[in-house]
Amino acid sequence: MPTTSPISRDSIRRNVLLGFGFVLALLAMLPFIVLINTAGYRLLSGQMSSSYGIIRSVDSVLRLLAEADRELLRQGPQEANPKKGPLKELSTQIQKELDLLLAGTANSPVQLSRSTRLQSLLNEHMGLWQPSPGVPPAKTKSAALKTTAQQIALLLDEIRAGELNQLDSAEKKGRKAGRISTLVITSGTGLTLLILIAAARIILRDIAAHRRSQEVLADHHNLLSSILDTIPDNIFVKDVKGRFIMSNRAHRKFHHFSEEDPIEGKTVFDIYPYEDAVQYAAADQNVLDTGVPVRNLEERVRPRSGGEIWLLSNKAPLVDPSGRTLGLVCAGSDITARKQAEMRLQSFAAQLERSNAELQSFASVASHDLQEPLRKIQAFADRLRIKCADQLGSAGLDYLTRMEKAAERMRGLIQDLLQLSRVTSRAQPFEPVDLNQIAVEVLGDLEIAVEKAGASVSVEPLPVIEADPVQMRQLFQNLLGNALKFRRPEVPPRIHIRCCLLPDPAQPSHCRLEFEDNGIGFEPKFAEQIFVVFQRLHGRGEYEGSGIGLAVCRKITDRHGGTISAESALNVGTRFLVHLPIKQSSTEKTFSS
Repeated sequence: MPTTSPISRDSIRRNVLLGFGFVLALLAMLPFIVLINTAGYRLLSGQMSSSYGIIRSVDSVLRLLAEADRELLRQGPQEANPKKGPLKELSTQIQKELDLLLAGTANSPVQLSRSTRLQSLLNEHMGLWQPSPGVPPAKTKSAALKTTAQQIALLLDEIRAGELNQLDSAEKKGRKAGRISTLVITSGTGLTLLILIAAARIILRDIAAHRRSQEVLADHHNLLSSILDTIPDNIFVKDVKGRFIMSNRAHRKFHHFSEEDPIEGKTVFDIYPYEDAVQYAAADQNVLDTGVPVRNLEERVRPRSGGEIWLLSNKAPLVDPSGRTLGLVCAGSDITARKQAEMRLQSFAAQLERSNAELQSFASVASHDLQEPLRKIQAFADRLRIKCADQLGSAGLDYLTRMEKAAERMRGLIQDLLQLSRVTSRAQPFEPVDLNQIAVEVLGDLEIAVEKAGASVSVEPLPVIEADPVQMRQLFQNLLGNALKFRRPEVPPRIHIRCCLLPDPAQPSHCRLEFEDNGIGFEPKFAEQIFVVFQRLHGRGEYEGSGIGLAVCRKITDRHGGTISAESALNVGTRFLVHLPIKQSSTEKTFSS
């Protein structure tokens, strides 16, 4: 706001300079207009002189050609000799005029073409002057001379007509240029007077507007202050010396300044502890010196009321239209609640990370420690069966068999739990993996199961992606193993693996692998439940397994930054959709279980 008055004075000064500058420019243009017109008249004069010369040459050629033809007829076609006497002199004059024609029409392609054709006709015509080896009939030679003479006359008329047209055009241009020059000079003089009058009026109007702007300035300042006071963020303006020159209500309330105790004129040293004020003043001075604004700066402040508050600050230099720095404008938002929430979230994340690490360690240790008691149970059960089978009887042997089966299931569960924990604990670095090779190796491992089930497996071309090769093999083996296991009775399994590159096959960023079978399927409402650890849709007596394979698949896709989902219908089949990135964002992706 304080810069309005100087800007108005500059506007008045600029209008004065522009007005008188334009007048001087018009006056300075007059000599140039005269010079341009003079050059134009000279050019037109040269063109007219050239056209008159060409017309004179045309008339001379016609005249000389007529004299030569009369001389030829006087001497007779057989006795005439163009290499001596009058014919030679006339031939030389004709050639001289023809050279003038060629030179004069050199700048006009049309006229030059006509002059060139004229030269050819004259050569042909004068060639008839030569005495013939025989004695041709005079009547025949006279007819040829007459024909070429007529053609020459017609061509000369065309040349003359062309030059007359150019003369007419030049005269029109000259008259037009004269009228324009007169109009320009007259208009320039009148326009100069009008501009002088208009400039005087503009200057007087600007002076009056400058007076009115001073009156409006206070209203604008009050309006701006009212608008700023409605904003809940702290907004203030400082001058180049760091003194507050404007502040909204939120900022004054933040620092507990009242209307009787205004903040204007004070500095940060008046409202902050000294060590904090030094830091804030240095930061403000850096913005003023460099002209580089500060965006979204989170800083902790200690206001006059005490305590600590977090502010999100944005600072920018305040410059006038000429680029001169006038001060600094700043807007700050109270983000104390958000920072406290972030700190609580960080604390919770750290606790969760420790909990995950402890759970992973527990899964690994528990799976190892639990196997030792199971081995003893199975070992003593074997000894009991061997040494005491006769004493146990049929009921005892049945109990022993159930115990052995329970121990075996417990051993399988522990192994599966250990396998699930190893997805992250024993993960390998990502590297280029050819999924075609993975599919071939897994089908080789499952060869006996495929033959036993009478299954047919088709694999379309698969891409090379950045992945953990061991886990990709595990993913393929679990999905193909499920397709072979959950098959319909008396229906040979048909398994199809395909791939689609996304979003554009030319520049893919992800791929979608599809594992489709014609097995027993499941109801769509269980599409997410099948990926939960130890969740089974069928009893242990129907299908073997612990229900952990698909949970491992999901954990593998999560680690690779992908997803896995299933689409199925009862007694129709299942299709697993696996989305994986072609390239990983880093060579080793960390993952919290």
